[in-house]
Amino acid sequence: MLWLPLGQRVFLVEHWMKIGAYLAPMILFYAVRENFLASKPLLSDRRMMASLLTSIYLVHQIEEHWVDLLGRVYPLHELLNAMLRDRIGESVYGVMTPEAIFFINTSLVWLPGFIAIWRAPDHLFPTLAMSGIILANGLAHLGQGLVTWSYNPGLLTAAVLFIPISLAIYGLLLKSCDVRPRQLVASIAWGIGAHALLFAGLLASGVYGIVPLGAYYMALVAWAILPAFMFNQTGGTTR
Repeated sequence: MLWLPLGQRVFLVEHWMKIGAYLAPMILFYAVRENFLASKPLLSDRRMMASLLTSIYLVHQIEEHWVDLLGRVYPLHELLNAMLRDRIGESVYGVMTPEAIFFINTSLVWLPGFIAIWRAPDHLFPTLAMSGIILANGLAHLGQGLVTWSYNPGLLTAAVLFIPISLAIYGLLLKSCDVRPRQLVASIAWGIGAHALLFAGLLASGVYGIVPLGAYYMALVAWAILPAFMFNQTGGTTR
């Protein structure tokens, strides 16, 4: 989307999270409508679960990347760069560019989220993967808040939405026997791996120059679509 010659590059880099703010209620409305027409309990439907997980991440990105509780605009950009500078050195300051943040969030969140919604009726693991990355991200925000004893952009939605909802969905799926423990563990590992790839690839490409930036972005996309091929057995079941 950034490289197509349609003149939207600056708009996407600056306003992608605002697009997500409009998408979240639309996704939820469509999912609730489907449940209502099918007369299903809301959280018994796999597509509803996937839609809820994707929507709360879009809401989370508003607090992280648009405006946080302290009124700071685009708050995570400077915070991440300062954190990398303090832990690694001045040479990495500014490596987390707005374009990098756009690509990371749309590839590691939007792409697997929409795959989860699309595949939910026939393949459950992409939904589990969304729950895994949400739980990993929520715990990261909470851990940072406890260590520094201060607010960080995204902490409120991580504590109020991410951790309770991801754990609730895991509990529902385990109780209904729709998922095995090894699949749950694999989904959390995928979520943790996404965060590790994010920072390791950023340093390898943006700081040390040992990996081309394009290859790093391709690796993010490959990781994002990986859940679509995991535990996808014949017959449309993940058991």
